Amino acid sequence: MKISRKWLQQLVDLSGVKDDDIASRLTMLGVEVESYENFATKYDGFIVGVVLEVEKHPNADKLKVCKVDVGGEVKSIVCGAPNVAAGQKVPVGLVGAMVPHNQHDPDGKPFQLTRAKIRGVESEGMICSANELGLGDDKSGIMVFDGAANQGTPLSDYLGLNDTVFEISLTPNRADCLSHLGVARELAAAFSKKPIQKRVKITEDGPSINESVKVDVAAQDLCPRYSARLVRKVKVGPSPKWLKDGVESVGIRSINNVVDATNFVMLELGQPLHAFDLKRITGHKIIVRRPAKDETKFTTLDAKERNITPDMVMICDREKIVAIGGVMGGMNSEISEDTTEVLIESANFNQSSIRRTSKALGLSTEASYRFERGVDPNLTIRALDRVSEIIAQTSGGKLAPGIIDIAATKFLPKRVELHVDHVNRLLGTRLATGEIIRVLESIEIPCDKKSETVIMCSVPTFRGDIERDVDLIEEVGRVYGYEQIADSFQTKLNFDTRFHGNTSLDELRDLLAGAGFNEIMTNSLQPADVAGFHDTAFVALANPISEDMAAMRTTLLPGALQTVGVNLAHGLKDMKLFEIGRVYVVSEKEQVIGRFVESPKVSIVLSGAADPTSFDRKESKFDIFDLKTEIERLLTFLKLDSWDFISYDTTKEYEQSLKLFVNGMELGIGGRVGKAALQKLSVDQDVYFAELDLTSLLALRKSTKRFKTLPKFPFASIDLSFIVEGQTPAAEMMNALRNAAGEMFRDISVFDIYSGEGIPDGKKSIAFSMALGSEERTLNDGDIAGFIEKAEKTMKVKFSAELRRQKN
Repeated sequence: MKISRKWLQQLVDLSGVKDDDIASRLTMLGVEVESYENFATKYDGFIVGVVLEVEKHPNADKLKVCKVDVGGEVKSIVCGAPNVAAGQKVPVGLVGAMVPHNQHDPDGKPFQLTRAKIRGVESEGMICSANELGLGDDKSGIMVFDGAANQGTPLSDYLGLNDTVFEISLTPNRADCLSHLGVARELAAAFSKKPIQKRVKITEDGPSINESVKVDVAAQDLCPRYSARLVRKVKVGPSPKWLKDGVESVGIRSINNVVDATNFVMLELGQPLHAFDLKRITGHKIIVRRPAKDETKFTTLDAKERNITPDMVMICDREKIVAIGGVMGGMNSEISEDTTEVLIESANFNQSSIRRTSKALGLSTEASYRFERGVDPNLTIRALDRVSEIIAQTSGGKLAPGIIDIAATKFLPKRVELHVDHVNRLLGTRLATGEIIRVLESIEIPCDKKSETVIMCSVPTFRGDIERDVDLIEEVGRVYGYEQIADSFQTKLNFDTRFHGNTSLDELRDLLAGAGFNEIMTNSLQPADVAGFHDTAFVALANPISEDMAAMRTTLLPGALQTVGVNLAHGLKDMKLFEIGRVYVVSEKEQVIGRFVESPKVSIVLSGAADPTSFDRKESKFDIFDLKTEIERLLTFLKLDSWDFISYDTTKEYEQSLKLFVNGMELGIGGRVGKAALQKLSVDQDVYFAELDLTSLLALRKSTKRFKTLPKFPFASIDLSFIVEGQTPAAEMMNALRNAAGEMFRDISVFDIYSGEGIPDGKKSIAFSMALGSEERTLNDGDIAGFIEKAEKTMKVKFSAELRRQKN
């Protein structure tokens, strides 16, 4: 943002203050000055001249020799511009002047003028184009001034460029400094000056605005305040020099006296304004509302058709949309040469709404830039009076009596209590109560002493960034001067306090790292289409940084797949990865505040070869059983005694999947990632992934593990094989056999699954190895036979299973 020193001096006395000091103090106050340029110095050696004679160059067809009066002295200058002519008033660079831009150099580097002979004719200077002076892109010919220019006048004086322009950079919270008034406040505090209070002089005449204009704010949530004034008998035309120079000095193109006035006041006070041609407002009524269902397009002032959505705020008349609130007006109500009645809008819009609108439209304007960061809601009337004064003065218009002002509420200062000891403790200072009050009141924050150590502050509405006492303490620190705060202090350490041991998460990380896993940390923000692929009810960001960060993740899977993809791209195909992070979901429970829930998760990722090729074995790829083993390793670490894995059908995330249940609670899911998910994130290799609920797992973790004494009597080993339907889960069969064994049960495992020759179509054979035993005696043949008989009956009833063979 550009700030003019000449403009600042109308708002605060800066006499005797150097440009360097202004730049330094603003930067120390947090209003960073990136650069500044003194134009009076830049155009040293350039003056206004009058071309007296123009003759053809004797030795060049395209050159001319000009006699130029530069104020009491006539110079001979060789010029190649096709438009040079006698009688013109032109910018002239004298010998020694530094031309800002060499239009014949590819890089446009500046160059110094010297007395030179051009094709045998001596030239004592240069008549310049706008491009050469750095005042525009036109290099087709020299600049020609109007008749008001006097020869010999320094160019910077004539152009109003005897000024220093500061380029400042602001953090988003300092919206109050997006104006000359805001920066003037900072400088007044920095140099112990009083801001200059400019009195607005307006004269109202004719019928009241309320007799001509009506306003209806139907969307007060998007437009908390809407104010308007009316100026009649306006004559639209070029702006006077002071107004044109003012807006152009900070990079705004001059358009006409009405539009320039609105831009001038926005740059001066920080309140964006918009001017409508009242004759083009149907029914002379303004309606602030959301678009209707059939209103999907709108043509803005830049002649581009924009796609509008139902959540945007529109400024409308009785028949049509006339502006996109807080962003840009429309061609159907713009000010033209025929305009005679100007309706001036000064409104306050919802920050988030304008930010979303600007992002959706891909349209950032001076107005939207300010509304996105927050504009003082109490500034609308002051800005209306100031702009009305300028329009009436520059156009001969008559200001209608009265102001339309519709506000959703009263905008009152925030009351914040500040404790002196808290200020000094945080800043490392020893400031007295009176000094703190002086500092705060220098930036227009009124204070009352509640006691000797407590201050009650009234934070004005133009400082929307100040919410708490720590915000006020920051203000004290930056205005008092961080450089004045001592940079040495004493710190007390208590060596009696013991350090805490490793947390459960640290131990979990150690376990997985010890098992050969590498930890990854992925971004919790992702594209909306990726989040929506896994959960349509994802949490969308109101104002995303980019489309790639538009939603909060609902699962750790996308980040894991992106990491696998990056590793594959770098030639690493075998991976064991884990991540501990949070996912973000929308809760269906009404008691959850905001309906948003953050859930800690741990994920496990396997991809590539479990065992690489060696001289004694073939390569073995990771499979779902490796994933199940790693999950069980984690559950054993947590000292859990029992758990269940339930197989589920194919989903868009998984082609093979298992859900983990502990004590009847579903605590996670894992499996082979489906092709659709792999393709979504450009992964061309099988990936096995599991995601577990970390909060529940850690809550179930047992502090101690119970051990049993070694068995006194030997176990009996028995193998049982059953033929069952192909889709029968082995885990359910194992549970049935465990229950059939009762107190004799010691262990069970699957050692063979077979289908093919000898097995009916659609069926499979599953073989289990079981260990049975007793705490009181050695089992006999009767015990084993009784178990086999019970097991056979149980399996037949539950699974229609046929006992295939048995071994003792």
